[in-house]
Amino acid sequence: MSNLRIAVIGCGKQAPKHISGFKKLPQLEIVLADIEPDRAEELAAKEGVKRVERIEDIFADPSIRAVDICTPTPAHYDLALCAIAAGKDFFCEKPLCESAAQARAIAERLRARDTIGMVGFIYRFASVFEYAHNLFKDTAVSGESPDLGRVRGALFRLGGRGSHQVWKHRRENGGGAISEMLVHMLDLALWYFGPVEQVFNVTQELLRPRRYFQDQLVEVDAEDYIVINYMTKSNVMVTCQADLITPAFSQYAEVQGENGTFMGSIQPYMPSFLYLDKPTAGHPGGRTNLEIPAGNLFENQMAEFVHLVRTRQKPWRCTVEESVRLLELMEEIRGVIR
Repeated sequence: MSNLRIAVIGCGKQAPKHISGFKKLPQLEIVLADIEPDRAEELAAKEGVKRVERIEDIFADPSIRAVDICTPTPAHYDLALCAIAAGKDFFCEKPLCESAAQARAIAERLRARDTIGMVGFIYRFASVFEYAHNLFKDTAVSGESPDLGRVRGALFRLGGRGSHQVWKHRRENGGGAISEMLVHMLDLALWYFGPVEQVFNVTQELLRPRRYFQDQLVEVDAEDYIVINYMTKSNVMVTCQADLITPAFSQYAEVQGENGTFMGSIQPYMPSFLYLDKPTAGHPGGRTNLEIPAGNLFENQMAEFVHLVRTRQKPWRCTVEESVRLLELMEEIRGVIR
């Protein structure tokens, strides 16, 4: 097997996480590029990998098979199109782009080429949420789970401190709790319960308009708190809450069915369990604690992308088509806010 060359574009906070995942894989060579060459040079030296001077050089280099887009969201669309035009597979951090129209354009270009596109929804690579996906594999159509019975309601929560980078709190840069946090929980909800029938309640707030970045007080304008309620076409009531004000990171999903409850989190001190009123063919009645090791989510994610590139298989999760539906939902949410 020959070495696979992958270029990481964008050398901010996410890039080292992706690089750490790539480094676990054999016969893979990483190169870096950033709109600020000094940043790429610094990260390349730290990670012991190569860099290129200009991003354009990546797309002109036939030896680079794939690109990993880790830039701020406004750059995603153009970079994804450049990758497709150059015949390079791409992995793109979430969200795929700024609008559903852009996502549809990317999907259309992909369909016309033998190119792989995958989007970084990291929670799908957590073992406990993969387990839940099997619990709810039929729910998107029927509203029923083989174990929980008729699913009535689900709550998805993701909270974090924020204040890592200014752009993540600026509207013009695609920042805010919707794009940075809520998008992950919406993705899980769509993965489990399918299309949306109606969004009927949205609460959005900017609770911290001033934040410290490197000891400097900065004014920001993107929302840092969001709650939404919607009904799926399979009649599951979904609530998603996300924020950038939680001092200690918090994440969980809780699903209520007529025969029991699923509770899951990537946090080791949060309970993950399945509780059933009545036993089913696959699980006993009562509470079953889910001792499912989380593993390294970024290693799992990047390994799957590399496997797809090498085998030329199309992704079965985190697809561009799924991002189209997700961005359509996000636009509907923003429409309710307006």
